[in-house]
Amino acid sequence: MPLLGTETEYGILAPGRPDLHPTVLSAAVVDAHAGSATLSRVDPDDPIPIEDAHNRFLGNGARLYVDHAHPEYSTPEVTSPRAALLADLAGDAIVARAAVRAGERLGTPVRVFKNNTDGKGASYGYHENYLFDRATPWDRIVEGMLAFLVTRLVFTGAGRVGLGQASDAPGFQLSQRADFFETITGLETTVRRPLVNTRDEPHADARRWRRLHVIAGDTNRSETSTLLKLGTASAVAAAIDAGVFRPLLLADPLGAVRLVSRDLACETPLELMDGRRLTAIEIQREYHAQVSAAGCGDTEVNALWARILDRLADDPMTCTELDWVAKLALMESFRRRDDLGWDHPRLAQLDLAWADLDGRASPYAALVRAGRMPRLTTDDEVERAVTEPPEDTRAYLRGRLVTERTSEVLGIDWSWILLRTRQGRRRLRLEDPLGDTAEDVRAVGGLDALIVRS
Repeated sequence: MPLLGTETEYGILAPGRPDLHPTVLSAAVVDAHAGSATLSRVDPDDPIPIEDAHNRFLGNGARLYVDHAHPEYSTPEVTSPRAALLADLAGDAIVARAAVRAGERLGTPVRVFKNNTDGKGASYGYHENYLFDRATPWDRIVEGMLAFLVTRLVFTGAGRVGLGQASDAPGFQLSQRADFFETITGLETTVRRPLVNTRDEPHADARRWRRLHVIAGDTNRSETSTLLKLGTASAVAAAIDAGVFRPLLLADPLGAVRLVSRDLACETPLELMDGRRLTAIEIQREYHAQVSAAGCGDTEVNALWARILDRLADDPMTCTELDWVAKLALMESFRRRDDLGWDHPRLAQLDLAWADLDGRASPYAALVRAGRMPRLTTDDEVERAVTEPPEDTRAYLRGRLVTERTSEVLGIDWSWILLRTRQGRRRLRLEDPLGDTAEDVRAVGGLDALIVRS
């Protein structure tokens, strides 16, 4: 299974201080993080540190920084969908706590939101990363992933009030991001957004690895949606990497992503290049069948994938553990009770509140407390992911050094660390994402021995 991780750009505002720019608020959130990772970041070939207080690597192996006027959290590299889910939730906890502290320092509450659009034409991202073997042809990756990314909205959509980039028309759709994709492939992430991003930046030995940077995905509050999103994509990636996948090719991917997003019944047929017309659920079933036959993916996630597809085919509104379904059911109850049209501002406010990381304000959090939105993790597991790095990737060494050798870390990035030692500056190369694990560190006699031998 490919190595995986996520990046979340959080929406941010200070309701009592509209004069505070989002960049200022985002910097305040990063500054308020209580961890021990206020680190310099330097070019690996430049010995002079470049101070960057708003770009921090954390003790759990993750990164917290300001990006495009948003606080952004990048998880550590992990090797399983469940570990990725926990790392993702740890980011929510870290950012939510930092926002509270930032508000106390600024003298006004700071609110952070795990969503993808302000409903007025702006969109901010949630990115997934999957590491492929460099030998896997790029065309095979694009062909294999495209129809999957378009049709997985039936279980990964976060739900959105409004149709069109600026909510030009009233209505509800499955995905927050679907209206913002304008091309099939491309390098951009903020303009002319592609369904498949072509960025080739592995943060590892480029002779061995290629990173697929997926921007065609929603941020989810639902743990079920998040696990399915990451687990199914990593399974498909593994099948593509193994060369055992037969791609399904959509005739019009850009048109299809909008059709799927607006299809609340999940019944609209999509045209394939071979002339077949299949629904999003039927296409997902073909992906599931191929992945299962190849023995790829996590067994429990694959079983959940099959069960959700069956229930979506029977009646989507029974799948209340998914974000878009639970959100739609809540919206419809308000619409019936108060006779509201989809253009009523209260529904847009409810949509935003769903994404609020403040548990007192979010309807999602209220549903969790009521037992109506299932959790797949425990508070203790999430708390460990907040403070401890994964043990089976290079994130272990990065996190341990950040926590235990903070004063000695002169510079840091995903694939290298510059240290101050008694023998002078020493650069540790972390080119293998599956190296420098807890087992590797123990095998050489601990951190000190590893640093000396590097």
